[in-house]
Amino acid sequence: MQLSTHDNVLLVQGLDCLSATNAAAFKSAVRPEIDAAHPVVEVDCTTVRFIDSEGLGALISLHRTAVPHGGGIRLSHTSPLVRKLIQLIHFDEIFDVVP
Repeated sequence: MQLSTHDNVLLVQGLDCLSATNAAAFKSAVRPEIDAAHPVVEVDCTTVRFIDSEGLGALISLHRTAVPHGGGIRLSHTSPLVRKLIQLIHFDEIFDVVP
């Protein structure tokens, strides 16, 4: 997983999944980087092929951290499978999902 910043966005790249195996490490790495200067967390899902309930919980947790700073979660380059999951559970109403 790589973190970088651009303008007000904290970009997360290089995840192959977001699941019980890496959700805690994901939160631990990303949460301290969310602040007023970088309130938007963009998760580049180019390589993400699987998200489970732990991964979704991590995204919700980070969303709750970002909102007070005026930000939120953006999922970009989502695969049809990931997009369908996000839509099925109506998380597309919470997160900004960019195909």
